[in-house]
Amino acid sequence: MSDRAIDAIKGAILLERRGQAFYRRVAETSSSETVSEVFATMADEEKRHEEVLERHYSSLVRDGRLAAISELGEVKEHSAEMLTQNIRQQVEAAGYEAAAISAAMALEKEAETFYAQKRDQAESDVEHDLYDWLSRWEHGHLEMLGDMDRALQKEIWFENRFWPEI
Repeated sequence: MSDRAIDAIKGAILLERRGQAFYRRVAETSSSETVSEVFATMADEEKRHEEVLERHYSSLVRDGRLAAISELGEVKEHSAEMLTQNIRQQVEAAGYEAAAISAAMALEKEAETFYAQKRDQAESDVEHDLYDWLSRWEHGHLEMLGDMDRALQKEIWFENRFWPEI
């Protein structure tokens, strides 16, 4: 495998660690129990991604190729299970949690773009499948966060009567 592949895995590990650290911090400091649970779950998922990437990095350095990826599992669908009325009721649209959701969306978009680019540059099917799997996970996170953000926008619009007169 090339230096490009090694650098890509290193970059991916750093992305996962950065997301994980941010999500853990939000989970620890949020005043909303539900938001804390959502971000703790996301941090756990980023930790799993990091562990998968570390196994691939070790295999790449040791054997010159990525490890088999049959154990990756399916990408979870989060939007329906995590976006609840409870979240909307607990989060103020202009508050800390809303800002954290916005920042998390930027992190997830960056990660999704990174993985999609690496997938398109893949030198093997295993590498392609790994980055495709990661890209789909990050896209799922981004969709969930987007759903939360849109729900908060609607809530604040309603509360402040931003709707046009009919």
